[in-house]
Amino acid sequence: MRAFLIAMALALGACSSHSSGYARTDGVPVDPLHQQSTLAQCKGEGATATVQANPGGPYGVVERERKEAAVVNACMARNGYIQAQQ
Repeated sequence: MRAFLIAMALALGACSSHSSGYARTDGVPVDPLHQQSTLAQCKGEGATATVQANPGGPYGVVERERKEAAVVNACMARNGYIQAQQ
């Protein structure tokens, strides 16, 4: 059973796309390692940003996630990445 689960994890991992949804603003091909490290840095900025206005309830959660995504997108834009058209 364990071998089956490992094989399935490897098979599904191979099917995943390496595209993160971001493209370079200068037209240079995206270096996956650099883009991944930049995205990790930006997600850290988004997670630590104090943007939550309403701490309670479901609206507060949605608002926090929306603002966190805005911080991540702004950070990526500052580093030369924009969201790619899908």
